[in-house]
Amino acid sequence: MTHESLPPSGVDVVVAGSGAAGLVAAIAAAHSGANVLVLESADEFGGTTALSGGRVWIPGYRSTTDNIETGLQYMRQIYSPKYPEMVEASARTAPEMADFVEATTPHRWVACPNYPDYHTDLPGSRAGGRCFDMVPLETDSLVPEASQVRIPPGYTPITHEDWESWRYPSNYDQAQIEERRNRGIRTAGVALATALVDGAVRAGAQLVSSAALIGAHLDAEGSIDSVDVRVAGVNGIVKIQTRALVLATGGYDQDPALKNQLLPEPLAVSAAAPENTGTTLKLARELGAALDNTDEGWWMPMVQVPGETLKGAEYPRGLVRERGAPRQILVNRQGRRFVDEASPYNELGKALHKRAQDGTYPNRDAFLIFDEVFRQKYALPGLAPSGEVPSHVTQAESLEKLASAVGIDANGLQETVTRWNESCKNAVDPDFGRGSNAYDRYYGDPAQPEAPNFGPIDRAPYYAVRMLPGTIGSKGGPVTDVNANVLRPDGTAIAGLYAAGNAAAFWTGDGYPGPGATLAVGMTFGYRAGKAIAKQLAYPSIKASVASNGS
Repeated sequence: MTHESLPPSGVDVVVAGSGAAGLVAAIAAAHSGANVLVLESADEFGGTTALSGGRVWIPGYRSTTDNIETGLQYMRQIYSPKYPEMVEASARTAPEMADFVEATTPHRWVACPNYPDYHTDLPGSRAGGRCFDMVPLETDSLVPEASQVRIPPGYTPITHEDWESWRYPSNYDQAQIEERRNRGIRTAGVALATALVDGAVRAGAQLVSSAALIGAHLDAEGSIDSVDVRVAGVNGIVKIQTRALVLATGGYDQDPALKNQLLPEPLAVSAAAPENTGTTLKLARELGAALDNTDEGWWMPMVQVPGETLKGAEYPRGLVRERGAPRQILVNRQGRRFVDEASPYNELGKALHKRAQDGTYPNRDAFLIFDEVFRQKYALPGLAPSGEVPSHVTQAESLEKLASAVGIDANGLQETVTRWNESCKNAVDPDFGRGSNAYDRYYGDPAQPEAPNFGPIDRAPYYAVRMLPGTIGSKGGPVTDVNANVLRPDGTAIAGLYAAGNAAAFWTGDGYPGPGATLAVGMTFGYRAGKAIAKQLAYPSIKASVASNGS
C-alpha cells in the first residue's frame, strides 16, 4: 500500500484491528453514516478470528427451549462477579448483534443443537443449541478485500455439522472438501472474518493492511483527537485526525516481555495472531486508562506439528476433540494423571498452570499417552493412521521404553495405565470423573454410547505427544463501560476511546461458558461500541430494523 491510500484529511472513526470485534464495530459505525477507517498491522485481514473455529456462543438466540434469562443465570456463575453490568449487557445484546451481522454481511448462522455448554452441571446450562456455526461461504461475489483474509496452517474447510456427521478421519468426505478448496468456499473463522470484511467494505468502511497503530493523542478536553500510524513502505509516521478510536488489536500473549510479566509461567505457546503484541495495553497505559484481569487468558492445550508455521514462526494447534476419545490419557513427568482429559480446554489449561505449594508447576510438562488403536481410529494433528511417525510423536513398543524416551517416570506411568485400564472395565473414572458429564461425552466415541470416553491403552506400539500449555488470547486490558468506552481509574470515560474483544475482555475473569464465547464477547461489545460512536457523533440510528436494547 502507499501513503496516499490513507485519508489525508482524517476520518470520523479509526478502528485498529480487523478481527471480528473490530469489524463489527466498523460495520455498526459505518452503517450510521460515519466515515470509518480500519487499520490492520498485518498484511492480511482477519486477526485471530481467521485463525479460530469461528463459532459464536449466543444463549437464547433463535430458540424455543432457551432464553436470555436462563443464559444470564448460567453466565453469572461462570464470569467474574466484579462487573455484573457487563455480563448482563453481553447476554442481552448478543442476539441483537447476531441479527445485525446477518442483515449486513453474507454470514448466515447455523445452530449447533448438540454442542454442550462447558459446565453442564451448573443451573442454566444447556446440552446444546447455544453455539452457532455458519453456512459455508461462497466467495465469488465478495469484495476484493475479502480475498486478503488470512488462512491458518492445517486449515480444512469443514463445518461443525460435517465433523459431527463424519467424526472419524476415515469418514471424511474428501471429495467435498476438495471441491470447497477448488471453489474457494470458506468455513470456520476464515469464513466469519471474510464475511465481516465484505460487510465492512460494503458499509463504506475503508480497510488498510500493513498499517499499525502506534500512538493516540487526546485534545485539551481529554478526548481522542488523532492517531499515529506506521505504514509499511512509508518513511516516518502518518498522523490521522479522528473523533473516535476503537482498540480491537487483540491481546498481548504474542509479546514475550508482556507474556512473561503478566501471564502464568508455564505458558508455552499462543494460537493468537502473531500481531497480538499488546498494542492496546500499551496505548491504554499511556492514555491513563484503568486496567484489569491482566493475568488471565483463554487457555488451550496445544501441540506443535513440525513444519506448520505462520509468518515464518512455528504455529501450534489446539487439542479440543482428541482429548475426549477413548484409549488415551494425559500424564505429567511423574507419569500421573492430574485432570479429566476430556474437560473443557480452558479448565485443562488451568490444570497445566496449577502451582504447587512449593512454588513449582508439576503439570507444565504433560504428555498425551495413547496406543495403536487410537492412532488408527482417531484424529491427532500431524499424525496419520499409518506410515512414518513424525518427530513430534514418540513411539515405543512398551510403556517402559516410551517413558524412558520422553522422560517420564516409568513406574508411575505403568501404574497409571494399569489403573486406567481397570477403570475402563466399568466405564467409571474414580479419580477425575471423566465421562461423567455431557461435555465429556460429546467428544467421546459415538460408536460406544455406553462408554464414549473409555478404552484401555493396551495395544502396542505406544505413543506420546507433548501437550503444551497454550492460549488462544489474553484477557486483560483497559476497563470499559457497557458501551465499550474506555474508563480511567476514577470511573470517568476517555471520550472517543473504545476497546473490544481480547483487547478489553477484562470482565470475564477466568470463565469460559461455552464454545464460541470468546468471539461472542468481542463481537457484542464491538457492536455496542459502533452504536455508541454513532450516538457520540450524532449520526442516525444504524438500522431501523434493529431494536434498541435501551442503553
